[in-house]
Amino acid sequence: MFVFPADGIKVGKYELQFPTPNEFFGIENKSDSIESYEKDLAILFDDSTMVKEKISQIDSTIIKQKLDSLAAYRKKLQVTDKSIPALHRFFEALENAQKKKVRIMHYGDSQIEVDRITSYIRNELQTKFGGIGVGLFPVVDIAPKMSVNISYSENWQRYAGYGAKDSTITHQRYGPLISFSRFAPIPQTTFLDELPDNEAWIKINKPKASYGKTKQYTQLKIMLSNMVTYVDYEIIVDGTVAKEGKLSPNSPFEVITANFNTTPEEILINFKGKDSPDVYALSLEGNTGVVMDNIPLRGSSGTIFTKLDKTLMANAFAHLSPDLIILQFGGNVMPYIKSEKECEDYGNWFKSQINFIKRNNPKAAIMVIGPSDMSIKEKTTYVTYPMLEGVRDALKDAALSTDCIFWDMYEVMGGKNSMPDWVNAEPPLAASDYTHFTPKGAKKIAEEFYNKLTEMYVDYKLDEPLNP
Repeated sequence: MFVFPADGIKVGKYELQFPTPNEFFGIENKSDSIESYEKDLAILFDDSTMVKEKISQIDSTIIKQKLDSLAAYRKKLQVTDKSIPALHRFFEALENAQKKKVRIMHYGDSQIEVDRITSYIRNELQTKFGGIGVGLFPVVDIAPKMSVNISYSENWQRYAGYGAKDSTITHQRYGPLISFSRFAPIPQTTFLDELPDNEAWIKINKPKASYGKTKQYTQLKIMLSNMVTYVDYEIIVDGTVAKEGKLSPNSPFEVITANFNTTPEEILINFKGKDSPDVYALSLEGNTGVVMDNIPLRGSSGTIFTKLDKTLMANAFAHLSPDLIILQFGGNVMPYIKSEKECEDYGNWFKSQINFIKRNNPKAAIMVIGPSDMSIKEKTTYVTYPMLEGVRDALKDAALSTDCIFWDMYEVMGGKNSMPDWVNAEPPLAASDYTHFTPKGAKKIAEEFYNKLTEMYVDYKLDEPLNP
């Protein structure tokens, strides 16, 4: 152990490794934690040069106090002077949620699939400020949401604007969920009379395994466009036709809305035509209160927004009029980023996404949630990905430099090498892939986020300054 190289020895295609003496005897290098905090300590010390020149002379008790203070700071919602007004507008909208809708769009990677994390936050906000329904969801999804009970005819197909894209799609009109669904193939001819007739249906029932607020809704929305022929539709609510009509071809963006006095047991949507519209989203909502959309983009790094059709996205955002947009990304780039320069590049790409979203939603507050801890196996132990803190810092800089809000999920979990504690908890809070939360872990992290948001809201109500 004392003489063997720490990085191991390559023998052909194999790599031989021994534990170091510190690893074998369970001795950790505590200085790493102090060094990793050195940059941010300047926030808490009046003189930043003192951090660089005098840190070795500071009493260990003082260092611990400063580190504890910094850890508490990192767990808060981090703001700038210019992001505070947007956050205040969001809180003001919540105050008036009994009179109008307050929309929150939660974009993220697979950590939020199945409505994890979002569902808890949505329910707490709807319970406190009013509101019902699950918000936006697609016809066809990769992982069905626990808050949606949907079935559809077998001719529906999903087309996504990220990941492995379908080569038959020659445009970027994917809509607010960055995917759409169709019941007819993409037309390959301009002779429309040659197209076959198509029929399709969608059925929505009350969800069974969800929070009570999502089991109630009094409004259905269907967002669509991009058909080349007329398409007939009808919406049947508990056996009675509530709405019917004809969709015109080549419409840029259209929203069908149906209202109900009470939550239906069943909604049936029928379509008939030679072509299918691109159905971007369905939404179940109330007429007032909080609406929170869960929009998971499995495998995405969050750098897709600027590639989308700008006119369609502008129309969609104008209709949805979100008050808060949450961007929760970073995990999918972790296996591929190998240097600080690549972290910086990713941060710059992400900053361009934020600017695109801000241009389309100038009144919305925008919040970036950094990645969770993620582990890679080294020898016999699971350790944090080498560049995870660099990616976290790049996203934090992208958020704060564009006057957005940042929340450090990695730090809230416990920071470096915290994922194994979540995996080994009883019951487990993270899965055995050392990447994703279990349902209980997702609820725990959602509780942490909601508590921090509530703290900021209380400060707002007390008219106390939200210190950046």
